[in-house]
Amino acid sequence: MPFDGTIFFPPLQSLVRCAHVHEPIKGRGMTLVEQLRDVINDYFTKFPNTSINGLAMRSSVGATTLRRILSLEIKGDPSPHTVLNIASAISKERRLSKLVQMFDGPMGEVIRESFSAYVEVDAPHKFDQDLNEVLRDRLSYFIYKLAANRSGVREDEIFDLFGMPGVERLKKLRKENLLRLEGAQYHASEKNFSLDLTVAKEHLPELVKFYHPEELDRGLNIFYTLSESLNEDAIKKVKEIQREAAKKIYEIMNASESDGPIPYFTVQLADVLGAGEKREQGVLQ
Repeated sequence: MPFDGTIFFPPLQSLVRCAHVHEPIKGRGMTLVEQLRDVINDYFTKFPNTSINGLAMRSSVGATTLRRILSLEIKGDPSPHTVLNIASAISKERRLSKLVQMFDGPMGEVIRESFSAYVEVDAPHKFDQDLNEVLRDRLSYFIYKLAANRSGVREDEIFDLFGMPGVERLKKLRKENLLRLEGAQYHASEKNFSLDLTVAKEHLPELVKFYHPEELDRGLNIFYTLSESLNEDAIKKVKEIQREAAKKIYEIMNASESDGPIPYFTVQLADVLGAGEKREQGVLQ
């Protein structure tokens, strides 16, 4: 089941731990770039035959970016996507439920705030850098999202939704071994996938277009929007209610007795309307 966005954060470790290291690496008191530099340097120490170009290929992060991180010459902080790619490549871990527990300090904060954790800590969803890049494309995202449902998706359903461009993209994804064909149904090669929040946000406007208020009489859709000026304690209470709702929805969707032909989706979303005051990162997570 595809999963976009941030729901729950598992308990955090007090120290940064990478899968290839037995001793903890402290991340507190460092800037994000300093911690990335130390983690990368430690990786090169453990694996001296690995080059910057090799790590660049493994992580899908440009060699120039890696060099700038190592020399502390990068302007501003690297994007959350870059941080996750480096963390995943160095730790050899693709499961976000594990990655969010491996790192503390600035790296841990970025990963926790920007990427999907899970309703259940041991949920099987995985993050794949290459797939994440492919699904930046709108058509590829929606086709893959449909194919990741248990029932998969048929070619005629893709045609009805996206026309011939959708069918062509469907076949391209299959040619790239991202989809497999079982009978008349196309299925995603990795059903339990997750995307970073940047990609999920890019597709949110198009996803919301699938909400059809004129079909309210079918009894399948629902829409509420509430807004009020609140303090941070109240916001935490609202978020806790949403987390509990998301957990229950996840359990229903993941239950075998829920199997059916309807490609249903929900969106859990809340934020500040307007710029608001600048807050320390993570205080409301």
